[in-house]
Amino acid sequence: MGLHQKSTRTTGTKDCLGVLPDGILSKIISRLTLKEAVRTSILSKSWRAIWTSHPCLLFDSANILGNKIHSKSMSCCFGEPDRQLQRLHFVEKVDHLMHQRRRGLRIDSLAIHFHLGKEFASHISEWIECAFAKGAEIIDLDLSESCSFKVDNVPLAEFERYTFSCSLLASPNVRCALKHLRLTCCNFDSVPTPGSLASLTTAELRDVNISDQQLENFLLTCLRLENLSLLACTNLVKLKFSCPKFRLKILSIQNCPRLDSIELGPESLTTFEYTGELATFSFKYAPRLTDMYLSFTGHNRQDGVSSALSRFACDIPHLRTLNLVSVLGMKTPELPDKVLNFTNVQELILTVFPFHDEDKFDWIIYVLKTFTSLRSLQLNLFSPSYIRKSNISPRQLPECTHRHLTKLEINGFYGSPHEIELLEYLLDNLVELGVLFINSCRKIYKRFNRWDSEVASNSHKIRPEVVEWIHDNVSPTIQLHVL
Repeated sequence: MGLHQKSTRTTGTKDCLGVLPDGILSKIISRLTLKEAVRTSILSKSWRAIWTSHPCLLFDSANILGNKIHSKSMSCCFGEPDRQLQRLHFVEKVDHLMHQRRRGLRIDSLAIHFHLGKEFASHISEWIECAFAKGAEIIDLDLSESCSFKVDNVPLAEFERYTFSCSLLASPNVRCALKHLRLTCCNFDSVPTPGSLASLTTAELRDVNISDQQLENFLLTCLRLENLSLLACTNLVKLKFSCPKFRLKILSIQNCPRLDSIELGPESLTTFEYTGELATFSFKYAPRLTDMYLSFTGHNRQDGVSSALSRFACDIPHLRTLNLVSVLGMKTPELPDKVLNFTNVQELILTVFPFHDEDKFDWIIYVLKTFTSLRSLQLNLFSPSYIRKSNISPRQLPECTHRHLTKLEINGFYGSPHEIELLEYLLDNLVELGVLFINSCRKIYKRFNRWDSEVASNSHKIRPEVVEWIHDNVSPTIQLHVL
């Protein structure tokens, strides 16, 4: 039965819905999406404003305009005149909803996901101010084109970005409540006084025009910040995080193209994730850094892999987990001839893309010789999508007995000759191996210890004869899992 039919049945009868306690009503509304909550206003006269108690406000194309970005109705890209009409309609409806919401209870979060620019700055700022006045802990502002329209790669010559004014963060309401700030595709201006964002613990800046000095000043306003993400911020060049007052624990930097120098810190930092071209790194102000993810891009990506497997592991005395992506395979990185000894790293996650049959396995020999305290090794292989007969004779590999590694996980394994040769070599040298996972699905890292898996097609699944070979060659003392 639809909502309209329910409303019709209650007409002229006792308003049963209206007698429910406020606490129950609030719980009902909080379990609905914003769009569903607004629709409850037709159920009963007393429910007309109940939706305003919804604590989480998400204003996007689907909720406000009923559009789904990649639906059939959006298959043709809007021209700019049509897009502007959509923007005007969106702003008008959100203005109306926020005006009603001013009479409601507390707001926990405000998310605005729509392609809006400088023209609507006063409206956006008013929405944010209203949320702050209601004690919002989360502000999520995504003004990118892709969240509203199907991107057609036509440059918007006259489109000016919205500037997030840090004066919005200066009120006492913000100081006591705001914990999570996410800004996407906007400009950034000067910041309020140091220490004014005492409650902020998480910030994500994606495609935000912010300078080195502005970022440093911003960090000085939120000394309790624990998690910071910087993504595609093109104006950043030299970053310093050495202020001893910072409480930063997790730092993620992705694809900031002009960045050439990073001074890591503060002392509280435990996790660092980096995707981009090889920059100059300093780790002297991060003595507690234990977990690191690195994926290098650009022409010097192999130099980055070499540095991660040699100098970085040496420069970070407490590093425990190293998660490294090698985009050009492992045939070409120049690894030190001198055998180093990294007794700190206990878990190594290595993604090899692609894993060619011409690979000489120098890298796995280096890992076994150098990472002597390793307990867990995860190999994420991206082999070519075909299996061919190898023209390479069996490799003459040196014995590299490893007496500490007890867990081995190989993903993206479907039984090519060089994959089998790699597995056989590891089985011969990992004398204390206790657990072995072999999975045909490819595993992809997504940030902050989150993973995605690509389900293997029938042609990429491990062939039955390979599964039989694995069971025949793995010692019964090893817990074997073939997926």
